[in-house]
Amino acid sequence: MTLKKTRLRTQAELDACMAARQRPVRNTFDGMYPLHQDMELSDEQVRIVLDYLQEVNFHLPGAAPHEFLVVRWARYTGFQFMQEDLEAYAIGLRCTHPGMEDQHTFIRMSWGQLMGDPDAARLPVNEPVLASDMMTLARYRDTRTGPSKTGVDAYGDGPVPGTDFDLKLLNGALDDVIAQHQAGKGREINSWWNPALNWGVALAGRYPRLKYFELKGRLDEKTLAALHAFEARAANAETALQALGLASPASVAESALKQAEKAEGGTFSRKHRIRNP
Repeated sequence: MTLKKTRLRTQAELDACMAARQRPVRNTFDGMYPLHQDMELSDEQVRIVLDYLQEVNFHLPGAAPHEFLVVRWARYTGFQFMQEDLEAYAIGLRCTHPGMEDQHTFIRMSWGQLMGDPDAARLPVNEPVLASDMMTLARYRDTRTGPSKTGVDAYGDGPVPGTDFDLKLLNGALDDVIAQHQAGKGREINSWWNPALNWGVALAGRYPRLKYFELKGRLDEKTLAALHAFEARAANAETALQALGLASPASVAESALKQAEKAEGGTFSRKHRIRNP
C-alpha cells in the first residue's frame, strides 16, 4: 500500500501506512543543539491537533476543518530560529474531502500545546499552504498538486522536446535575480541564496543545452526568438548579476560550447578521475 495509490479515509489507515515507512532523520551541524526533537504523536496529541483545527477554523478552500487526517510524526521547526518560534512544530495534515485527497498541508503548533498545557503559547496560524506549493518547480506546473503530464509526455513536441520548459526555468530564475537586486537586499544570505542557486542551476544545465542545439541548427524560429529574448533580458540585467556575484550567460555559453566541441572531437577528458590505488 502506498500513499500515492491509496485514498486514505481514516486515521487508522494513515497510521498503518506511515508505520511501514522509516522515520525521517534530521541532519544537524556540529554545535547545533535544537531545543526539542521531532516526535511521534500519541492518540491524545492527535486529538489535540484535531480540536485545534476546529478552534481556529483551519481548512483548505472547498473543505472543512474536520476533513483532515494527522500525520503522527511531528517535525520540530524551531531550529530555524530566524524564521520560526523556538517552540514551533509542524504537523502534517492530509485532506479527506472527495476529490482533494492528494492535497497535503500542515499547521504550526507549539511544544506546549502538543504537551496539553492549557496556558501554552499560541503561534500565529499559518495559511493552509499545500506541500506541493513549497516545491521549487511549483510555479511552472499546470495544476496545483503537480504537473498533469510526467515522464516522456511532459516534454511536448517540436524539433527538440523540452526547450519550452528550459526557457521557462531560465526566465523564472532571471525574474528572481532581478527582484532580489531591486529589493536592495544584495547578498543577504537568507534572501539571496535561493535566487542565486536557482540561477546557477538553470544556467549550468538548461542554457548550455539550448546553445548547443542552436549551434547545430535544431531550434525552430519560435524557440530561437525566445532564446534571444532571454539573452537580451540577461544582458540588460548585467548590473544585477554583477552586484549579486552571479555568472552571465555569455561566459557560460562560451565555456559549454568549447567543452561540447572537445567531447565530439574525442579530445575531451574529465578533470577528475577515480583511480584504483
